[in-house]
Amino acid sequence: MTVRSLTKWFLVAAAFVSSWNAVQLRGIQPVDIFLALAVGLSVISFVSGQVPWVPRWVKAATLCVLIVMVTHLVVPTSPAYMSQRFIFVPWFVKVTGIDLSESGVVRGLKWILALAVLPVMVAEAARDDDGFVKRMSTAWLAGATISAFIAITDFLGITSVNMFLIALGGATARQSGLTSHPNHLGMSVSIVAPLAIAVAMRSRWTGVPVVLLLMAGAVVSGSRAGQAGFVLAVTATLALSARARRFAPILIVAAGITSAGIVWAKPGLVDTIATLFRFDTTDKYVAQSNEERANLSQQAIADFAERPVDGVGLDVLGQAHNIYLQIVASGGLILACGMFAYFAGMLTAAFAERRSADPLGLYLLVGVMVWLASALFGTQLTDRYLYFPVGAIAALQGQRLRLAVRRRRVVREAAIAEARRIDEQPLLS
Repeated sequence: MTVRSLTKWFLVAAAFVSSWNAVQLRGIQPVDIFLALAVGLSVISFVSGQVPWVPRWVKAATLCVLIVMVTHLVVPTSPAYMSQRFIFVPWFVKVTGIDLSESGVVRGLKWILALAVLPVMVAEAARDDDGFVKRMSTAWLAGATISAFIAITDFLGITSVNMFLIALGGATARQSGLTSHPNHLGMSVSIVAPLAIAVAMRSRWTGVPVVLLLMAGAVVSGSRAGQAGFVLAVTATLALSARARRFAPILIVAAGITSAGIVWAKPGLVDTIATLFRFDTTDKYVAQSNEERANLSQQAIADFAERPVDGVGLDVLGQAHNIYLQIVASGGLILACGMFAYFAGMLTAAFAERRSADPLGLYLLVGVMVWLASALFGTQLTDRYLYFPVGAIAALQGQRLRLAVRRRRVVREAAIAEARRIDEQPLLS
């Protein structure tokens, strides 16, 4: 087995376990182990002379992250200001005392691994393998589906997997599956939903159960952003794909039969399930959550006002419960410009795939759109599982650009050959 093929296997394995961020070995997630192995092998390939292709939008974001990191190493934010900031402390941290803080440098390097190194490696792996993106995307979908299945069995009391993975797991009706928080489960199942619908269109017996598992995973997560994101993912997929719209009646019937079966088998679950839809603002726990999010948003705005050019540092990158506020709070206008270029380039590249014979690019587009919409109410910005569809989009863009270059070369060579043929014809006397 060659170095290149091993790299591909490690990337597929990383995609498979990427959403399992509650599974850790001494604080290290399995996805990081596989990515580290893939990076090591990729370095060997690059040293041997293979220069990777890097999309411009990836370069822009990486440069801006590095600039923010350097500026805060040289001129850190005032300790007096940082000491008086409002910081939300999760309930399980209060009970267990677990320290989730990271330095800006560590957080920034981990983020660069996800937003830059990962897409570049995926694009390079797909350079000579048109089927790699589909294999990696399937593994990404399978991993999220397994996590949703674990969440469902934990909810039904069949298993207690999550209780052994995170502190005080199972303390509420909300479930996390193999993720470290119910919000991660909600996000992971919603962004893979378009791929599940694609599987269902190829094989109903395989795809429909997968879609139902993801839907149930979104429900038991109790994540408002995840539940709304799942609905958005399904709606957008049906709206953008005529073929997918033909699948809608089957999905509705299957969901109805499944729901009716659960109510018939365990009618006592209805009240519990009702508590997982946390959209009632009169509920005291929902009201408390909304108040905490409002305080975090105000703090992010204050952070931006404190240092509007480069923010107060990547230390606060995951604190605002809104990734756009997190970006401007931690990196100011510099990081905002870089991430605007990143998101715009990613969406443009995915949108360009809509005319492709393979609709995979369309489903990936819907997935990242759901992420960017749901992220208005979430902290998910640096997590590795978010960037596998980004890597797939970068790979498809690279394949499309290389194909365009080959086509232009063929046209140019044909034109040159025709010109030579005309020049070699004898002149008429």
